[in-house]
This record gives sequence, C-alpha cells and structure tokens, in this order.
Amino acid sequence: MELDEYRRMAAAGERHWWYRSTRQLLEGLIDPHLPARDATTLYLDAAGGSGATGCWLAERAVTALVDIEPEALTVAARRWSGYRSIQSDIGHLPHPDDVFDASLCVTALCHELVPDPAAVVAEFTRVTKPGGIVCLMEPGVRRLRRGHDVVTHSARRFSVGDLRELVVGAGLEPIRATGAYSFLIPPAVAMALFERGDAHSDVGRNESGLGGLLGALAAVERRALRRVDLPFGLSVLALGRKPS
Repeated sequence: MELDEYRRMAAAGERHWWYRSTRQLLEGLIDPHLPARDATTLYLDAAGGSGATGCWLAERAVTALVDIEPEALTVAARRWSGYRSIQSDIGHLPHPDDVFDASLCVTALCHELVPDPAAVVAEFTRVTKPGGIVCLMEPGVRRLRRGHDVVTHSARRFSVGDLRELVVGAGLEPIRATGAYSFLIPPAVAMALFERGDAHSDVGRNESGLGGLLGALAAVERRALRRVDLPFGLSVLALGRKPS
C-alpha cells in the first residue's frame, strides 16, 4: 500500500463512518466467541496498519500489531497504548506456536504481496492458541474492480464461500461466514463503471457517510447479523476456532 494511503487511514480512522462501523461490526461478531480474558491474554492484529479497525482489541488486552510498513506501526503505537508493534511479513510471523487468544486480519489477504492466502491463514492458525479464534475480513464481490483496489494494490476479492474454505482448510472449526455492507454493492458497481479502473482512494472521501445515512444502514445490518448470516456483501467475513 502507498505511504500516502496509510497516512489517510490514520487521519480518517476516528472520523470516517466506515472505520467506526467496522470496529463495531468486528466487535459484535467476535466478542461473543473470545476466550475469557486474564493477565496472560494476547491478541494479534495482522497487517493492522494504522490500527484503524483493530484498535478495539488493543483497548482490551495487549495486542501484537504486525505490519510490513514501519510508519503505520509508529502511528498505531502512538495512538493506542495496548499495541506492541512488530515489523514482519504476515506470512512468516516471528511468533512461536499457540500464543494468541485471537487473531484478526482485515483486508490483507487480498493484497498482491500475498501469493497464497491459504498459507497465510495457516500461519494465523499456527500462532493461535487451541480454543482461540481467527477472524478474517476481506473485500467481497469477486468480479468487482474499483479505483480503491488500484490504490491499495488489491489483487483479488472473495466470496463468503471463499473465506469459509480458507478457515476450514486451515483446520479451524467454522463459527460464522457472512457478508457485510451488502447495501454498498450497487453504488460500488456504479463507481467502478464510472472510474474505469482509475486510482481513487475511498479513504477521506465522504467521511460522514452521506450525512450519517450509511452509518445508520450499517447499524441496521449489524442488528440483522446478530441473527443471520448474509450470503454476500461488499465485505465478507469468516470466523473460526482452533480445536482444543
């Protein structure tokens, strides 16, 4: 990812409606399945960048923030005291087996620097404790290619089934697999046609979410996700538990 994009993410992390909504989405899906916390609890935010989506974990317990970009790590560690920054390739984590109670990865498996997403998920599974959970969140709608994908060097998008297969293939017991931000698919398709592959970042654009409308729609969708899984979405998520 471009350095300017990390800077935009850091600046928008607390203002942009998508980051606020995504933190609430992740917390709502993951929290019911987290092992009980104690003095030894450790979390992993893999490829967490500026901490814009995983900082809620760092507020609960010490969280290893692993990313390849040192500037992003510096920004996150300065903002959230619970982070412990480690510069590393997420495909070759410098941690022993079975150390994290939960491992989170948001929009990294899509990146062109990740040649084999399945191998990376296997690495997350290796460092997660038995009984711990792994959560993946990636861009959805396989055939969609937008300007934001160009800026973030995204090489692929995933279906709900793709993420479920990654979880199962890594030996995790699937808990949930669902779409999210389903209401954003029509405007995203329209924007893709308008942009025609030109590089345009979504970060810093329309931070209010149409005056709060998009945030309100996201809240309605989150309430639905308490009861059901969605078959598709502009984002897709999968949650699995490492067998005890």
